[in-house]
Amino acid sequence: MTTVIIEDNSVQAKSFVEYARTLPFTTVVAERKKSFEEACRECNAVSIKTFTDELRHRIHKHFDEHA
Repeated sequence: MTTVIIEDNSVQAKSFVEYARTLPFTTVVAERKKSFEEACRECNAVSIKTFTDELRHRIHKHFDEHA
């Protein structure tokens, strides 16, 4: 399972959330109790740069070990 946090204060973000609700394999849980920063801390969120750097590292490591 993957958790995506969207701060839906723009038209594009709201449109994306509404689109996601239509997909049969997604569940949208709206939590208004927390700020965006609190929600990120609570689920140990990382920045896109950190995520892609780690992903790239794991891909290279996998192919180095299985080449």
